[in-house]
Amino acid sequence: MKKALSQNIFPTIFTLAALIAIFFGSIAPTFAEGSDGKSCGHHKGKKFEKIDTNADGVLSLEEFKAKAEKRFAEMDADGDGKVTKEEDKNHHAAKREKYRKMHKENKAAY
Repeated sequence: MKKALSQNIFPTIFTLAALIAIFFGSIAPTFAEGSDGKSCGHHKGKKFEKIDTNADGVLSLEEFKAKAEKRFAEMDADGDGKVTKEEDKNHHAAKREKYRKMHKENKAAY
């Protein structure tokens, strides 16, 4: 009985932990604040509002999961329901390049 329970619960816990890790990897820097108390980065504090889909001022587990699932789908380049190290690497490289380009364009505007 104990063995069957552990075989069923551990994959569920692992999946939930992975979704939360993916979510925090995508939004944790967004919630960081600069020394002036304002949001730092290019999001200007808007990402919280985008994730808070019912606009109640708090993030529910369902809202966290929805964001994590969206991020997972973006990373799963071949759509097989799994993210390989290569897909992860490519996804993050593409994000870095996108932000470098945005940063360069923003610098050129000044």
